[in-house]
Amino acid sequence: MKKTTLLFLIVSIFFCACSRVEVVELPITTSSPKALDYYRKAMLSYQVGDGLETRTLLDSALSLDPDFVMALELYESQDPILNKKYQERAKKNAINVSEAERKILTTRQSYRKGDMDKALESAKWLVDNHGQSYESYIWLGQVQSDRYELDDAIKTLKKSIELNPDNYDAYSLLMGHHIAAGTQVMLPEEKRNVELGMKYGDELIRIRSDHGLPYHMKANCYRQLGDFEKAEPLYEESIEKRKGLSSEGTAYIVSAHNYMFSGDLNTARLRYKSAIDLNKDVPRRWFILNLYLTYSYIFDNDYINAIDRLLEVEEQLNEKDFDKASLLQVNSQNSWHKMICYAHNQMEEEAYEALAKSIENSKRRAELLKDENVFREVKSNEQFQTAWVNILFGKYEQARQNLDKLKKFQNEIKDPTAMYGFYGLSGMADLMEGNYKGAIDNFSKGNKNNIYFNYFKALAFRAGGKEEEAKKEFKKIANLNFSSWEIAIVRRLANKQLERA
Repeated sequence: MKKTTLLFLIVSIFFCACSRVEVVELPITTSSPKALDYYRKAMLSYQVGDGLETRTLLDSALSLDPDFVMALELYESQDPILNKKYQERAKKNAINVSEAERKILTTRQSYRKGDMDKALESAKWLVDNHGQSYESYIWLGQVQSDRYELDDAIKTLKKSIELNPDNYDAYSLLMGHHIAAGTQVMLPEEKRNVELGMKYGDELIRIRSDHGLPYHMKANCYRQLGDFEKAEPLYEESIEKRKGLSSEGTAYIVSAHNYMFSGDLNTARLRYKSAIDLNKDVPRRWFILNLYLTYSYIFDNDYINAIDRLLEVEEQLNEKDFDKASLLQVNSQNSWHKMICYAHNQMEEEAYEALAKSIENSKRRAELLKDENVFREVKSNEQFQTAWVNILFGKYEQARQNLDKLKKFQNEIKDPTAMYGFYGLSGMADLMEGNYKGAIDNFSKGNKNNIYFNYFKALAFRAGGKEEEAKKEFKKIANLNFSSWEIAIVRRLANKQLERA
């Protein structure tokens, strides 16, 4: 069947202040109008984090048009080999789609290759050639955010909203600059504005009141402020609106975070376990949700129970329905978390053993995938992780050797953030060796939002006689009410440092 390009240029008309706004979308190529309908619905599910629903809808689209390029490219299976297969099919069929779609493909391929310069170039092409479409500015704003070019990203995303006042994705990205939202890049602490984040949250609720994620996001604002009582009903609304969806477990998880930071660890762990039970038949989700339960013990400085949780998960991994590549990946991740716990509990032999297992499984996965980007990442991560553990156990000469190798790998990557990890670890090494000025200089070149490294930067400030700067950093960390392994380790330590002041 000959391909036709279905251009839904004017999707809908909005009336704002008595003026008409024509909302223009980028072209999508498919041979089937019904496949396009499934694709549009899939993107709505993707927007709010419903992964299973997204894949199911894209399966329906691909059953009608097996060569539907954008459906193939945006398909996110739990199986990385299937993802690679679909991505290769999308690339092969790219000749049959519009130039705009080819630029989107190039943008995503550039992410996988670590070439953020090429990603930026492709996203700018969309704006230059399809400047009437709000979606062009979303792509550019996303790339600029991920390059930590946040002032540019904010301008770009606001332009996207001008072109579509009901632009959920742009509001979500803007909110994520101020309020923790998964892996989204945030503004430096001094530029964040929780009240502005709340306003963006209200827009998300206005646009997608049908779903629980916007309520979850606004609740995050109150949690960041430490107003756990105001956050609670919004989290409950998020749970209700996600009942039966694949993101229901996420709703329970963030509610659990709220209880944990309010001091109710028992209720928090019950909520974590509810989320885990909901996803017991979804291996990847089950594994990730178990990590949050593990973090709850690290927050409580209970490394032994955290390790026990990881060992319990490890025993069950082979019983879960993982594909081979994913099983290697989760085994690597589980060993990596064990390494974190052992190392920060000063269990040296166990830490190095866990590190070795993590690296071994990562290498086996890379060999299975036969992907040069994965091979490069594994080689780089090996040097990073080994340098990190060597620093934690005072083996600075060996760490410097790892860092020299890491620098060579990262210098080859076209990404303004590529050296962040190198500078963070170099700062740690300098601090431990008593070079406080060198430590501060290195930390200043790295990721200013990295909570773990910021704790050591604060220690460098204090050791270097810059007490006010140290207190400022410690206070930022101590007031964080979000869950991650980094925060779990350093939040309590920051509070202890403030008590010493």
